[in-house]
Amino acid sequence: MKRAAVRAAVHRFISRLLEDQEDFDDDASLVELGLEKADIEDLIFHLEDELGLTAFTAEEDQMLRNARTANDLSRFLLAIARH
Repeated sequence: MKRAAVRAAVHRFISRLLEDQEDFDDDASLVELGLEKADIEDLIFHLEDELGLTAFTAEEDQMLRNARTANDLSRFLLAIARH
């Protein structure tokens, strides 16, 4: 799985949640962008589905605790793609 494709998917889904705000930095805080924990959880599940990935519950829980930026989400998805 290519990093550029994962990044594009992450940006696309975040933009939808932000009502099509496409101009945000990969290192911008998800909370500062206006996303809540439930939004981030939904985002993770949608991205896993779109990319055909499956994470263990413990991995998803860890990601929910640690996801701060779009870049964090991309790294998480790339890591579970290696399974």
